Amino acid sequence: MLKKAVTPGSFLKNYLFTLLIVFLPLFMFGVFGPSEIFFGNYSEFGFIYREFGWKFLGISVVLALFIALILQIVPKFPRTLILSVLWGFTIAGYIQTMFLNKNLDQIGVSAEGYTANATRVILNALFWLVILAASVLICVFKKDLCTRLLTVTSSILLGIQIVGFVSLFLTADASAMAYNDTDGELSLSGAGQYTLSSNENIILFVLDNFSNTFWDEALAAYPDMTDSLSDFTYYNNADCAYWGTYPSLAHMLTGNPLDTDLSVNDWLKQCWDNDSTNAYYKLLEKHNYKVNLYTPVTSLLTGTDTLELLQGKIDNVGTESSSREIDYEKLNKTMLQMSCYRFLPEYFKPGFDVKNSQYTTIVSYPDNEMMYSNYSFYEKLQDTRLSLDSTSNYFTIQHLNGTHEFVNDENCAYDPDNATCATTVKGIFTMLDAYLQQLKDLGIYDNSTIIITADHGSEARSQMIFFMKGKNETHDSMQTTNAPISLNDLVPTIVEAIGEDYTPYGQSVHDFSADESRERSVYIRVRDDAYPAVKRFDGVTEGGMNAYHVYTYYGTLKDLVFLYDNGYYTPVQVIDSYF
Repeated sequence: MLKKAVTPGSFLKNYLFTLLIVFLPLFMFGVFGPSEIFFGNYSEFGFIYREFGWKFLGISVVLALFIALILQIVPKFPRTLILSVLWGFTIAGYIQTMFLNKNLDQIGVSAEGYTANATRVILNALFWLVILAASVLICVFKKDLCTRLLTVTSSILLGIQIVGFVSLFLTADASAMAYNDTDGELSLSGAGQYTLSSNENIILFVLDNFSNTFWDEALAAYPDMTDSLSDFTYYNNADCAYWGTYPSLAHMLTGNPLDTDLSVNDWLKQCWDNDSTNAYYKLLEKHNYKVNLYTPVTSLLTGTDTLELLQGKIDNVGTESSSREIDYEKLNKTMLQMSCYRFLPEYFKPGFDVKNSQYTTIVSYPDNEMMYSNYSFYEKLQDTRLSLDSTSNYFTIQHLNGTHEFVNDENCAYDPDNATCATTVKGIFTMLDAYLQQLKDLGIYDNSTIIITADHGSEARSQMIFFMKGKNETHDSMQTTNAPISLNDLVPTIVEAIGEDYTPYGQSVHDFSADESRERSVYIRVRDDAYPAVKRFDGVTEGGMNAYHVYTYYGTLKDLVFLYDNGYYTPVQVIDSYF
């Protein structure tokens, strides 16, 4: 029997059908997914769309053309079977993203990385298997229906994705750095990160996401961690007030309480321009304090505004260096990882969970380098050592990655494959030990007020570490107290440290005694189905956290955990969301 000749028309028809099925997942995973992630988070990335986006689109088109051509040499039935499985994979990925990722952990939120419970993983795997099995059965038993079904559904889905892709550009803020290079814009200078005053210093370490339960776990493994902290008092009952670097960091720096009746942008403006904050920074200026802040993501403090909000208060606000460098290999890898994290089944998500230390180091400024990860801060501390400036007093705020992710060993070296909670904490205190020793070597330790704390703990255990050594404070060994303090008390404590009346700002941590009962509340951000969806603060991205659950307690962490575990909270709706 003679084989039916392949005409140019039939070849083109088969080729276009194949191209459609092949291009859809490439576009969805490799173009639309990374683009949507970028436009929803561009204020945190530091790079611009053209530095990866059009390249991803071009590669996807070329790959689709090539793969579709190669598949034309495969006999019809196995080719259709391959395309059916690919179609099933794409449909499952689309449904996963649109409907099954509800309450999916945000990348970088959990120190342990993303994990899902076994039931969720199994049910999700069954869903994917059903979709893939159905695609095979349709191909085998409904050959006539198969081509039409794949063509129609793929065309509709590709159309939806393209419309969504185009809308990203139409709705994005044209003045934002999604389109413009940041050269010459205001930024935080990292030049003085290792410079302190030869006169008086207030040094505040904000170690991100550092729960006091992490400290307890590590101390059991490394009891010598307190050796260098003999002059400190450890407050083991410290409340963060707000879970999340937003709004906690802005609250720590200004003392301004969260107002859920305001949008993110309006509240951040209020933080930096109100009578109390203005008076606070005037006091620091009166006492000749230079305030230097080192943090990698300034939108946490400004929203969509510029760092002009901080001018006159934070002294290392300046224009950005022009020597901007991008690690393109890391950029490409990170955007694809983030896309796969959203699209793939629950079982595979942990393998694509992107660490903060990965995406925050894509862009660097060699002439304006700022260290954020524990290990990079420690490496440079060892290389450059601390230096002194006699022109003013210094209030230095070091916001470091802390235990936001477990990636360093006990010597504070990068070791993500073997790192644990305990080794990460021990490594952080290896770094702090070296810092404190250099303060002593320079003769400025005794005259420094030093606070080692965090912006928050973990969601379920939101209390955080709080160590403090006042000026000329000494002990034979570290003191520990369960006095019920809060980050609401931080600004008054700083004002107390410079010798001014702090009572207009609230209460100092020294106003509370051990075993005292005090009402405290912590705000935990959530997506609450009882309230309507909200956009993120940039006004573009949907699906922000739409409420806070407020837990009010009177005792210790044990009492807070009881409320959290049993769902005893007061819900508070918000207008929009940072996260």
